[in-house]
Amino acid sequence: MAKIKIKDLEPIAATKAKLIFGDILHQTSVNGKRFVVNRQGRPVSVILSYNEYLELIGQKKEEKEKSS
Repeated sequence: MAKIKIKDLEPIAATKAKLIFGDILHQTSVNGKRFVVNRQGRPVSVILSYNEYLELIGQKKEEKEKSS
């Protein structure tokens, strides 16, 4: 299982993430960027691509699609 390090996540404020959410989706799915969303200076969420998420939980995309 792949590991993600905190230093690999780009910090972004929740208010900014809300304004540029479409761009964030593009950056994660196309460019492989990862974000940690902060609210009041504290991390509350992580945004990464769906394929990377499947890798993290030990599932391949094909396996997930077969079960749908």
